[in-house]
Amino acid sequence: MRIAVSHPGKQYVHLLLQGLYQKGYLDHFYTLFAANAIQPYLQFFPKRIKKDLKKRLFLEIPSALISQRWDLFLMEKLGKIQSEADLIQKIYDPFDQWVANKIEIYPPELCIGYENANLHTFRKAKGLGITTVLDLAQIHHHAILDIHSKHGFLNSSYSEDTLAFINSRKEEALAYTDYILTLSSFARESLLENGISAKKVFIVNLGVNHQIFYPKKDYDKKKRFRFLFVGTITRRKGLDVLFQAFKELNLPAVELVLVGPMADGQAFFKQYEGLFTHVPFLHHEELSEQYRQADVFVFPSYLDSWAQTVVEAMACGTPAIVSENTGAKDAVIQGGGFVVPTGDVEALKEKMTFCFENRDEVEKLGKKAAEIAQNYTLENYHNQVIHALNQIAREKNQS
Repeated sequence: MRIAVSHPGKQYVHLLLQGLYQKGYLDHFYTLFAANAIQPYLQFFPKRIKKDLKKRLFLEIPSALISQRWDLFLMEKLGKIQSEADLIQKIYDPFDQWVANKIEIYPPELCIGYENANLHTFRKAKGLGITTVLDLAQIHHHAILDIHSKHGFLNSSYSEDTLAFINSRKEEALAYTDYILTLSSFARESLLENGISAKKVFIVNLGVNHQIFYPKKDYDKKKRFRFLFVGTITRRKGLDVLFQAFKELNLPAVELVLVGPMADGQAFFKQYEGLFTHVPFLHHEELSEQYRQADVFVFPSYLDSWAQTVVEAMACGTPAIVSENTGAKDAVIQGGGFVVPTGDVEALKEKMTFCFENRDEVEKLGKKAAEIAQNYTLENYHNQVIHALNQIAREKNQS
């Protein structure tokens, strides 16, 4: 099976590429920029630029299989992008058209693309008889709007016109989409509830690196109790709910630690100043130690189709409290913590209090969490992807 993959950025596409290349399925990868060729020279770049370039390394993939539009990458980095709609129009749309032209010249058997940069590609692919697969990093766009109408988590840059523009493109691209890979049962249900056939949807859970994220050796029940959050500092992650719950509980000898880059959370950061400790960035090895030092991981997100940090915490032997709108609840409900209603401060307070008052139970939950997390490996993710693609190929041959 010859598969072309198109993604302007990185997200978790590098994990997909690894699995496809190992199986011999990867025909070509189209992206804005891959830093493979300049890797030997990264040491000479300023620290801030070097960090950004390292995110664009696809070292597991031969450079001969990668085509890029570095001019658009530079435009994105140096240009004045005002909104997501602006990003789509100025960067993703021309990239999408470029990939569409490429697959016409070098047609694969199957094309995998991502939202906001797949409309032209999928339209062209369908005209050429190429199977199209959307690797969906989010949930259905109508479900996103439903959640926003209830909780108001989108920032002010998402005006009605912006949302209408983005969602109309997503809707049109879906018309040219044969199958969808999605990350969780939560994401899958959002698709089914919006009219997508169950036969078109495959769940492929992301895995973690267990050589880095491994269980803690002991559970110190005498130290200061620590709640931990890891993720982008934004309202979408439910941090307002976490801050309110933690403040109202006012438990003795308890600390709240947040790890992650700042997005639109500056306002409520100031509102709850002094309530928590914030670390903007940690390397994976340092992050894994934070997970092991924590007693409970808390992730009350308004919307996350998966949330890799939840399973990372569980792999380190730390139980998790997550919202119903967190896709990684698929792992948590197996016994590695608790799932609470989205946006429910009282429910979150109840579970946080239970954990604080029952350290022996936290240890049991943590050990169970580590056991459950063993099922979420990169190998299993690759196997799920290959199984789905092979099934897609069989269905195409039978049609």
